[in-house]
Amino acid sequence: MSTPQLLKLLKEKGYKLTSQRRQIIEALRLTGRRASAREIYEALSKDNPHISMDTVYRNLRLLTEIGVVHQISLQSGAVFELDDKRHHHHLVCVDCEEVVCIPYCPEAKSYNEFAGSAGFEVLGHVFEVYGRCAACREKK
Repeated sequence: MSTPQLLKLLKEKGYKLTSQRRQIIEALRLTGRRASAREIYEALSKDNPHISMDTVYRNLRLLTEIGVVHQISLQSGAVFELDDKRHHHHLVCVDCEEVVCIPYCPEAKSYNEFAGSAGFEVLGHVFEVYGRCAACREKK
């Protein structure tokens, strides 16, 4: 998502693109991978010693709520990635915490049909499948 798109989304939701939010988004963009709040904090605190861990957590929570950032829950804690607005889900290894994207929604039609019959409007969903990757299964 480009900076103008982010500005538009934040404004639509009633928020500003503060310097801390911009830094968090840029940190995620530059890493090119998922990162924990601690990793984001450590990357940002090198150039901005006044940023706090609370600020990182608070902004990650907000950016997740409004759909800029996607959170993936792992046994060791959450990791975050920019939400590229492509509909995808994840396979998560419970041993090594490898995360593999599923590039389609295997149950979208079922969810929408059920939601419609219940009079429910679906705004989004999270689908994470937990198991063991091939490498970890071989080790056991």
